[in-house]
Amino acid sequence: MARTCDYPGCSNKDVADSPQSFHRFPVTDVALRKLWVLALGIHVDTKVEKIKKLRVCSAHFSDDDFLSTCPGQRQMKKRILKKSAVPAPQVNKTVAYQLIYEA
Repeated sequence: MARTCDYPGCSNKDVADSPQSFHRFPVTDVALRKLWVLALGIHVDTKVEKIKKLRVCSAHFSDDDFLSTCPGQRQMKKRILKKSAVPAPQVNKTVAYQLIYEA
């Protein structure tokens, strides 16, 4: 069974051919964890054990939220979030395009 994104209303799945990357909550950085919890509408007193199981897909982060490679470096195999990244209520750009222009 494939894991789905835990952002409210998102149905992106973590499967082998998915264009999305999936990211864990920052459990050790308490302040950042609270920002993520608020962004997802989760109660702030939710236990860390439950939060550790949650994942958010890359559709909820901007390109600026990810580390980039420097010129001359090899491309990273997976996208890595910056330590300051907080998910936002974005949807996959293809889905947004379809909703706006094909409706």
